[in-house]
Amino acid sequence: MILGHSHPEVVKRIEERAENGTMFGAPIEEEVKFGELIKRSSGLDRIRIVNTGTEATLHALRLSIFHTKRKKILKIKGGYHGTHVYNYPSESVDEIDFNSAERAKESLEKKEYAAIIMEPIMGNAGVIMPKEGYLEEVQDLAHKAGTLFIMDEVITGYRTSFSPYYKTHKLKPDLVTFGKIVGGGLPLAIYGGSENIMNEVKPEGAFQQAGTYSANPLSVAAGLETLNLLKKKDYSRLKHMTEVSARELNKAGVTVNSATGMLSFFFTEKEVNDLGDVNSSKHDLYLKFFRSMLDAGIYLPAAYDESLFISFAHTEKQVRDSFSKMAEEVERIWKGK
Repeated sequence: MILGHSHPEVVKRIEERAENGTMFGAPIEEEVKFGELIKRSSGLDRIRIVNTGTEATLHALRLSIFHTKRKKILKIKGGYHGTHVYNYPSESVDEIDFNSAERAKESLEKKEYAAIIMEPIMGNAGVIMPKEGYLEEVQDLAHKAGTLFIMDEVITGYRTSFSPYYKTHKLKPDLVTFGKIVGGGLPLAIYGGSENIMNEVKPEGAFQQAGTYSANPLSVAAGLETLNLLKKKDYSRLKHMTEVSARELNKAGVTVNSATGMLSFFFTEKEVNDLGDVNSSKHDLYLKFFRSMLDAGIYLPAAYDESLFISFAHTEKQVRDSFSKMAEEVERIWKGK
C-alpha cells in the first residue's frame, strides 16, 4: 500500500466505478487507459491482466514452457513466486543461490530450462540486494542458453521509482510480472513481455489463459488511480525515509539491507547476500522482537523473512521515531540484555 490505506482519491474512484457496474465480461475504458499507462512506463509490448501475483507468475512460466517446448524451470533459493507447483523444487523445478552468477552459468549451460525466474531484489527471504552486474550476467547467460529471463516484479514494480526496477537498470527481460502496487490494494496483477512471445496467448495464439474476474472494473479503477497519483510523487522522499529507517536500525549493530521503500534487518553482523546467509542469522530472535514491538504499539510482519515497507503516507517523524524505538529493542535482544 504505497499510498497508505484508504487513500481518498483511490476510494472515490472505486465508489464511482461500483456505481456503474462491477462485472461485464468485456473490456472497459479504464482497462484500456490502464494498459496504455503500464505499456508507456514499462516498455512492454503486451500485457495480460490477472487477479494475483500467483496467477501472473504461473501463467508466465506456463507460457515459457509453451514457447520454448522445454519442461523445466530454474528459480532462486528463497525466491517466492506464489503458491503453485513452479514455486517449489521438484523434478521440474531446480533452485540456485541468489547472487551467484557461477551457479547460474553451471545450470543454464545445460540448455534444459524453459525459463529462469527471479526477483530483482529478493523480498520474501527479507530484502536481499543483487550484487553489481549480477542480474545483467544472468540475463546474458539465459539468452545464450535459449532460456527465457523472467523478472518477477510483484513487489518491486513501481516501488523504487515510477517504473519497473528492470527499466531503471537497463535490463530487458523476456517476460515480467507485476502485482500489489499496480492493483491499488485490490486483486490485480499482470504478466507481459515481448510481442513475439505474448502473441502466442489466445485469441491470437494457442496458449490457453483466461479468468472470469481478470481486469475486474473495481481493481482496474483502483490500479489506474494509484498509478496516476504515483506519477506525481517524489520518489526521492521515499528514498530518504528509507535511508532514515536503515540508519536507525544500523545503530543496533545488526545487518540492514534496503532499497527505496523496502528494508529488512537480520540478527547477524555478516553480509546477507543469499538464503544461506539468512538461514545462518539468528532469526529465532525475531518473534521475541515482534511481540515486544506489538506491546509498544508498532505492528510489524510476524515472520522474520517478510520485508518492511515505507509508504508515501508515512511522515519522516513517524519513521524516525518508530525505527529509533525498534533499533533500541533490536539492540537489547541482540545483546541479550
